[in-house]
Amino acid sequence: MADFSLKGNLNFLNLGELLQIFGTNGSTGVLIIRSKYSEEPGRMYFVKGNLVNAEAGSKEGVDAALALFGWTEGEFEFRAQNVKTKNVIQKSRMEITLDALRLLDDGKIEKLGPVTYAKTFDEKSEQVSLIPVIRGPLVDYTYVVEEEEYRDGDKIVAEGKYGNWIWVVLEGKVEIVKETEQGQRKIVGLTVGSFVGTLSTTMPSQYNVRTASVVAVGSVQLGLLDSQRLYSEYMKLSPQFKEIILSLGNRMKQITGMVVDVSSKNINSTALLKGKKILIETGSNDDRVFSIIDGEATVVRTVENGDLPLINLSAGDLLGHIPFINIGHEPHSASVFVSKDFNAKEIDKEIIQKEYDHLSLTFKNMLENIGDCISATTMIVSDFHRQSLIPR
Repeated sequence: MADFSLKGNLNFLNLGELLQIFGTNGSTGVLIIRSKYSEEPGRMYFVKGNLVNAEAGSKEGVDAALALFGWTEGEFEFRAQNVKTKNVIQKSRMEITLDALRLLDDGKIEKLGPVTYAKTFDEKSEQVSLIPVIRGPLVDYTYVVEEEEYRDGDKIVAEGKYGNWIWVVLEGKVEIVKETEQGQRKIVGLTVGSFVGTLSTTMPSQYNVRTASVVAVGSVQLGLLDSQRLYSEYMKLSPQFKEIILSLGNRMKQITGMVVDVSSKNINSTALLKGKKILIETGSNDDRVFSIIDGEATVVRTVENGDLPLINLSAGDLLGHIPFINIGHEPHSASVFVSKDFNAKEIDKEIIQKEYDHLSLTFKNMLENIGDCISATTMIVSDFHRQSLIPR
């Protein structure tokens, strides 16, 4: 008989927050959800933090997971135990959460209880939209050197300004905002346990220009992290693992920049993919990881009207399935096209996994956080692209 690891009410922790908690903790087990509006409980199965299957009535897999987001009133209990079920869900937790919230907003998911979701209103385009809110694990206060308080509307970070600081959200929520020709675009929200900034911002040798603004929503308390301690940990890593961290930072920077390109419709898919051949196809079981030596690789997501290039990778970048981070890109949610002069070496996943296992909990949490941010921002970019195609 399995022990109960977590038990509570969906009014306190919603399903999106629960998925993030189990993800950041690498939990393996079964989440059981009970609603007075359903005769049978729903179930979600997790392996090392990844959602691998779900059941809701006659539904299974992604369809069941999406349906369970409609169970907005009820009780949940998580049992830590070995999971023996088919791995039928390939989407990231963030993708499932965003898809579910969008479908709920469109009335395409049956609601089994009263629910409200925070929405943003763009006065210029007169559109109401949902943005994801990312929550992190419990904060390790030994890394916090100073606490800072901000009021509603305060700009904590200004886009285009220099900064080597990184914070963790202790209380409240902040929003990441990008300037476009059409005005400000809200990308994601960050709440308790999430990090403001990436590991690359702690490196004194780099000129770190902020790629987006960070604005307080209501009263916010941030913990300024010990950059010197983080940098010291970074310097002890192998060159290969440093590549992973820098490449993730590059992905985050590029996908954030795509918000501007999509908003201004400044994307030429044909030109970007001309002369390139496919290396990894969306939905494949290719779980290899590569370090690029020469040439260029373009990560592409298939959308309603064709291909949407997300980012371009070059020498020193990594591509493929990094086993301990789900970024919502290749291989399950995007393809990779490479240039004729492309050359890369395959990385031993067991080696990088072992190094990851020995990282401090804060370092692991920061990597998990940037993975969630990349995944969430990618979904927002795809949504902005879809909206840009709708005739006005």
